[in-house]
Amino acid sequence: MPSPNDSIPKLYQRLFEIFCKEELINELQGDLEEEFFLNKEELGLRRARSIYKAEVIKMLRPSIVKKTKLNNLNFAAMFKINAKLAFRNLAKHKLYTFINIGGLAISLAVCMLILLYVNSEVNYDNYHPNKERLYRVALDRFYPDHTSYYALTPFSMAEQAAIDFPEVEAFCRIFPGFGIDVTYENESFLENGLKAADKNFFEVFGIKIIEGDKADIFNVPNAVVLSESTARKYFGNDQAIGKILKSALGDLIVSGVAEDTPQNTHFKFDLLLNLELLNFLQAPNFLNFSVHNYLLLKEGVDPELINEKYVDLVENYAAGQIERSQNISFEEYKASGNGYRYYLQPIQDIHLKSQLEAEFEVNGNITYIYIFLSIAVFIVALAAVNFINLATARSTERAKEVGIRKVLGSERKQLISQFLFESIFVSVVSLLIAVALIFLIMPAFNGFTEKTMALATFLTPLNIGILLLFSLGLGLLAGLYPAFILSSFKPVTVLKGKLISSKNGAWIRNGLVVFQFFISIVLICSTLIVGQQMDYLQNRNLGFDRENVLVIQRAFNLPDLETFKTEVSKIPGVNSIGGASAMPGSGIYFGASFRQEGMNEAVALNCAVFADEYLETMNMELAEGRSFSKDFQDTLALMLNESGARALGIADNPIGARISNVQGANNPNGNITYQVVGIIKDYNYKSLHTEITPMAIFSSESAQGGNVANLALKIDPAQSAAIVDQVREIWRGQAPNQTYVYNFLDDSLNGLYEAEQKSGKLFLIFTSIAIWIACIGLFGLATFIIGSRIKEIGVRKVLGASSARVVFLLMNDFNKLILISVLLAVPAAIWVMQKWLAGFAYRIDLTDTWVSFFIGGIVSLLVAWLTVSYHSIKAAMSNPVKNLRTE
Repeated sequence: MPSPNDSIPKLYQRLFEIFCKEELINELQGDLEEEFFLNKEELGLRRARSIYKAEVIKMLRPSIVKKTKLNNLNFAAMFKINAKLAFRNLAKHKLYTFINIGGLAISLAVCMLILLYVNSEVNYDNYHPNKERLYRVALDRFYPDHTSYYALTPFSMAEQAAIDFPEVEAFCRIFPGFGIDVTYENESFLENGLKAADKNFFEVFGIKIIEGDKADIFNVPNAVVLSESTARKYFGNDQAIGKILKSALGDLIVSGVAEDTPQNTHFKFDLLLNLELLNFLQAPNFLNFSVHNYLLLKEGVDPELINEKYVDLVENYAAGQIERSQNISFEEYKASGNGYRYYLQPIQDIHLKSQLEAEFEVNGNITYIYIFLSIAVFIVALAAVNFINLATARSTERAKEVGIRKVLGSERKQLISQFLFESIFVSVVSLLIAVALIFLIMPAFNGFTEKTMALATFLTPLNIGILLLFSLGLGLLAGLYPAFILSSFKPVTVLKGKLISSKNGAWIRNGLVVFQFFISIVLICSTLIVGQQMDYLQNRNLGFDRENVLVIQRAFNLPDLETFKTEVSKIPGVNSIGGASAMPGSGIYFGASFRQEGMNEAVALNCAVFADEYLETMNMELAEGRSFSKDFQDTLALMLNESGARALGIADNPIGARISNVQGANNPNGNITYQVVGIIKDYNYKSLHTEITPMAIFSSESAQGGNVANLALKIDPAQSAAIVDQVREIWRGQAPNQTYVYNFLDDSLNGLYEAEQKSGKLFLIFTSIAIWIACIGLFGLATFIIGSRIKEIGVRKVLGASSARVVFLLMNDFNKLILISVLLAVPAAIWVMQKWLAGFAYRIDLTDTWVSFFIGGIVSLLVAWLTVSYHSIKAAMSNPVKNLRTE
């Protein structure tokens, strides 16, 4: 006996019987079954079943499909009638039309704006020809007491991988660059977009050369390639190739002009130098982080294989350098808690999924992409809910229309098609209005997001098709339930004047109102908590004064720093002045290894250089000891932060401890022993996204003194503009050929959280729109619900009910729905915000944000009251006699 699996697919057999013409079914079904059994013998059962299914599908053509009554209808006439009825109905109920079309149009416009933004964010670095095989080498650096995550890696890591790993096709390194003055024919520009790269840069990355020969672009060490806009800035429309630019690095020969780097790339350059020009990088180096390393893998190579091989590369090459510098074996070094994990990052993931130290620029965040996409879905869902709610609420109003049409011969499917036509019509019109809104809003949106998005690039034939399908689908989805509810009315019942009531319809309406306010309350609470976190970041005590600090950059260009400081200190309003190699938040700290005297184990610390009076200028607190001072000879003095003292194991008695700065990149001539003279209380010298890490501070009198690049001026805010101008004059007098660059410290620190601030503002805007859509839906719903209870209100008033009592009765139903929404929304908002706050090392405690949930609930309740109270009070104040006469 054959098993069920040996038979013809029953579902497809039944489908064929349903759609096939009666006169053809025996003949065609016999052919299909004959072919099935032949295929079963020759090709096997599975293949025979597949072919049978395919053949049944192919039979779905006009010559075979049976005709139905629907086929006999004149579709053109039916379309015309449905269109006329839809226009009349929409024109008659202007409020209903405005709520539906206005809500849908705005929600679709917001949805498309979000999709444009997301499309821009997720398409970073997709222009490289081999983007699927191109990776950046990143590092998890393990220290005994913490882990740091670096985008910068040692100079030789990619080159050696290309030599040792046959799976690597090519490598390229990019030096992150620095600001430099460049002069052409007596005109100078400060160029901050300078970078240096290997010769094969334009072969590895997808940036095109528009002038020059790519093969010989870096044929000399001092060759430089300009971006198109930079070449135009220097030479206008003249030929750029062969021109000489003067800089602190010497004469630079323009060897090529490249197209401007696309906006959606994780690195950009205006001038690209030959990496060979930077002599300080050329020695083999497996320890000090200096460049961004990229690997192009061969086809089909799993990047995990390269990750595993990097373990051996560290053992073979980095271990020797570590042992020589640390005076301990590599095994001992690892046993003390140190370690390196190199891994490959897909280049297309860098913008949204990489938050490492020393990134080229502030990256995006994939979490925000998920949040914005969720908001887009929610906003469209809110508008769709309005549509469904209003349509079901109007069912009583349209009951007689349905009853009369049924009496006159309309079939249920005709009524369904009419109501679906109305909903699809509303959806398509809303889509067209949404596109028009996008054109109007786009310039402002681009300005806010600092992007150059264009709707025209988004409206490809494919995307237009998707939008139309989406619009049709939304219209069907929104209109399906009301269509079936309205068409199901019994004509005898409704024509007798009995009101139609449906418990299921009421439950669905109430459920959708709860859903709308659930979304709104989650968004309100989330917006408030985002605002609290931003306030916390901006107002947290960072361990130093951030206000009224003017920072003069590139101080190393001054011929006599002390003379400059003396002149600046005489300016009225300048209260104090100090110098440092790196200002808080800049992230420019160099690494060095230190060893407690008598110990073998060395600890790597971030390092900075402070001049005298810097601590006093920044109002940093000393935990122990003293700061650097003119009263002492501080050539071999060292300060640590509290974390640094703990990392070196001298936290109990740090002052006077002797610490060796192990021979390395910062002191290539051998170990230097310093004496700890002071411990600074831990302060946030990086972004609040990261924990405070151990830090060592050299004096400007030490061998590292040349690194002082910034001067911090504590100034009187009332005189800030005048001080900036006076400092500029002094700078021009002492360094006339160098560009004067300054910033205010609070501005630069706020810039660290620019992405969060912008996202928070977008969050607020989208939340406001969501609440507005929910409110107009509730307003319309209240109109129809209270309208359906107008006789009940009249009876209650005739029996003595006061207007206040009637208002309370009408609003009480909505209050219950809002309360349920609050109870559901609070846990959801807590869960969402916990996920978001986890991205900050320093964050507010959610238990301190209870007021946000309280405000969220109160605001939603007030909004609902304001929305519903208009109709409630109007109905309660109306004449009961008129109400009772209402038909």
